[in-house]
Amino acid sequence: MIIKDISEQLIIDGLSDYLNTIENKRSRERDYLLDFYEGINVDHYVREFFGTESLQQVPIFTQNLTRRVCKARGKSYARPVRMAVDERYNEFADIQDLNAKRKQLEQTTFLLGTQGFRSLWNSRNNRVEYEILSHMEPIFLEGENKPFGVIYAIENQGLAKLRDQKFVVWTEARDGKPGRHFGMDANGEKFSFNESDINPYGILPVTFASRYSPLRDFWVGDASDVVRADLALSVAAMEISLCIRLGAIGVKFVTGVDDRSRISMGVDKLIYLPEGANFGVTGPSASIDDLIKGAKYLVETTLNNNQLRVKFIDSHGNAESAEALRVQDIDHTSEISSNIEDIWRPWEHRRFQVDKRIIEVQTGQALSDEYFCDFEEPKIMSPSEEREMYTWLFQNKLATREQYLLWKNPDLLPDEASKMLAEVDESEEKPEQNRLLNRLQS
Repeated sequence: MIIKDISEQLIIDGLSDYLNTIENKRSRERDYLLDFYEGINVDHYVREFFGTESLQQVPIFTQNLTRRVCKARGKSYARPVRMAVDERYNEFADIQDLNAKRKQLEQTTFLLGTQGFRSLWNSRNNRVEYEILSHMEPIFLEGENKPFGVIYAIENQGLAKLRDQKFVVWTEARDGKPGRHFGMDANGEKFSFNESDINPYGILPVTFASRYSPLRDFWVGDASDVVRADLALSVAAMEISLCIRLGAIGVKFVTGVDDRSRISMGVDKLIYLPEGANFGVTGPSASIDDLIKGAKYLVETTLNNNQLRVKFIDSHGNAESAEALRVQDIDHTSEISSNIEDIWRPWEHRRFQVDKRIIEVQTGQALSDEYFCDFEEPKIMSPSEEREMYTWLFQNKLATREQYLLWKNPDLLPDEASKMLAEVDESEEKPEQNRLLNRLQS
């Protein structure tokens, strides 16, 4: 949304344009992508490709390729970020909520292209908490490319239509004038969150993330190619299932019989046909192997374009995973490093400045500007490679068993790791490093 000045009325008037232009396009497109990510309504999209009779033959089978790809691409926050920050920040920020939301933000930003991330003060807990804004509308002043404000629907309204929702408006302070904070309904009727409708922070409590640096537009490209492949894979799985079923039982047909004739059939019955009539059974003309190869090619091509690999169960039942389809890690760690340095480290610093401002306003305590975040780049190794690496580290006395446990499970506390090892030592008279590693890997 672009406005000429910072007047409140222009913002309210712009809501109508937002609803009229977005409700039937961007909002629906993002809901469509999120449906596949969350595994909601996918059956509905598959049904559009088949008639009623086909749908009665076999169940709809989906793989949720979209979520798997998003999780495989979202490796920057595979392990919690270590933060060097003012101790008072940790007191007033919900770090557990932040770590969970970071992962989801990275995955859905890859999916949707551009996302909003709101930092909000919970007065009951005296903590900063977090909300991902998948549906929002940035407000730009004419001639500027950085959002001056943002509009988003009030949380917890589910999938209600935009015109049935209520909206929150934030604008930042500009030209000696305070920022604004108020609510609106779809008819442009305003309501207040505080007596003055003033933004108490002066800045937007929302930071924005994109899967790559915008070139021409605030909104960058999404992962619609992955979603299309996901839908095509589900359709192909349905077609393969139909071929298998029809190939097994066949499609029965009769020629030389008028519509008034009645033929009785059953596994324990003889079929009586009038003179000149013929009975037969036919199967699908399509090759099941060709359908499977086509589906695999589609998925492999899409994933290769997204720096991913895929594993399928072969005809002999051999697979590295028990899953029918397994999305493997990114081939090149350089992709992860680039995402960290180009996208997520700058975003971390912007988010911290927002959190810091909120905490200072709400608590009256000044926090240090110093903020350092340490990303641990994921170790993309097979289980055998992990064992080999840590065996070498143990043999050369460069790592301890406690360090291994904490590496495998960052959520463990050091005391918990020590307790686990004590239990292992107690059950084995002479614990061996390799035996422990094998147990942990299994």
